[in-house]
Amino acid sequence: MKKQAFKDKVKKKNPQTCGERSRTITKMAQIFLIWGILLVGCGQTAVPTATPLPNTPVSQMEPTPTLIASPTAVATQPPPPTATPQLDGLSIGDPYAPELGNAGYDVTHYTLSLSLDPAVENIDATVEIRGVVTAPELATLSLDFVGFTIAETLLDGQPVTFTHKDDKLILFPAQPLPQNSPFALSISYAGNPVERPSPYVGFAASLGMRFVNGQSIYVLSEPDGSRFWFPNNDHPRDKATYRFEITVPRGLTAVANGRLIEQINDETSSTFIWEHNHLMASYLATVVVGDFERLESVSPDGVLLRHYVNDGAREEFDRAIADLGEAVDWMSDLFGPYPYEAFGYVTADVSGVSLETQTMVLLANNMIGQRTTIHELAHMWFGDWVSLDSWQQMWRNEGFATYVQLMWENRDDPENFELAMEAVRSAVEENGEDFPLGNPPPAKLFSFNTYFGGAVFVHELRQEMGDEAFFSGLKTYFATYGDGTASDDEFRAVMETAVGRSLADFFAEWLE
Repeated sequence: MKKQAFKDKVKKKNPQTCGERSRTITKMAQIFLIWGILLVGCGQTAVPTATPLPNTPVSQMEPTPTLIASPTAVATQPPPPTATPQLDGLSIGDPYAPELGNAGYDVTHYTLSLSLDPAVENIDATVEIRGVVTAPELATLSLDFVGFTIAETLLDGQPVTFTHKDDKLILFPAQPLPQNSPFALSISYAGNPVERPSPYVGFAASLGMRFVNGQSIYVLSEPDGSRFWFPNNDHPRDKATYRFEITVPRGLTAVANGRLIEQINDETSSTFIWEHNHLMASYLATVVVGDFERLESVSPDGVLLRHYVNDGAREEFDRAIADLGEAVDWMSDLFGPYPYEAFGYVTADVSGVSLETQTMVLLANNMIGQRTTIHELAHMWFGDWVSLDSWQQMWRNEGFATYVQLMWENRDDPENFELAMEAVRSAVEENGEDFPLGNPPPAKLFSFNTYFGGAVFVHELRQEMGDEAFFSGLKTYFATYGDGTASDDEFRAVMETAVGRSLADFFAEWLE
């Protein structure tokens, strides 16, 4: 009933012949499928799908097989919206990804001091972590951390014993830490990053920090890759501020989140100091090293735009960001002011993957285009400013980013926007993924349905609420949960208040 009403509405607005409409929709659907893997969130704008042949029906297109033979188990029925953190503190309590995060404390700040050389696949680092105990008392303090040789661990300046196994670094204070007490950790380590497939990401052989051809370095961490390059509480529920002190060979540039506040040069090396004084989820922390040209401007409303572009990408990049300032201000009008101190992109020698790393988007050299840049910009609100309470709810990140991208592309043509959404719906139906939008199997977390099924749900929600309530609700959502996380239930409650009635059945129909 709902699907047919949607199509009838489009027919009234687009008096084309059946043949014309069919050809237009088929062409648009194939264009969407050709997007390939846009890790936007691992920000993404599209999904692991095979590039279709010119005349291949949508229904015959198969997703690219994932790289994981046996993904970690996930409940076949939607789990409860919240879960109690494990008593031993080794999980933050996300029922979808119980191996991630740690309980009993709140990290407030990370300082990452990294010595990196693209020609030497090695990380030599000291990470300082400041936090506050939230448990009644904390006898052990655990972090997510995979690999490396640990040289020293300090708690409040004193050596502390530890064990390092099963992807956790567990520290044993001499005395339990009392509730509300601050603490400071310092962890020094070195070694080659472990390369291991993620059960959630089928389009990349591994996550974490990657060294490319002895010339550059980039980081890809969504959703569980940060633990492969620095010790942290690896879940969006525990956001913190960051400082990066990155030393690289002289002549190279190190790029990170926030603002570059200082560059220190000596005869053989340069140290780049970046600070980001807004709360950020660990998977959004980034470091990119290479030979870049820096570009800087501001949006019409004054948002600082700065980018780092590598050799040979400038002309294509200029075309992709021609309307970026306008787009930043357009989204600010829709959702609330741009939340951070700056925005930009850093291009990298990574194939087919872009990621909405906060304030400094990782942009693959072979994906430079307005579709990608706008999708990733939308993630600064959807995923970065308000992050997911559970990875199970990825539709909210990718569905909204995909929808906002389509809105921008058709901002001056509402009739074509409706036609585009019908094409997306048709592609989703033809794709035939049969898992609940609100509970994707781990290996399909970044699937076609998450992006485009999510976008269709967003559009239907807008139709259900009406434009005034829909956009008012989104502004309230960001004003309420900005700089933090929110669950699907919390998002729904905000939208229900905006529209003045229950949306429980509507959400259940789409998500469950």
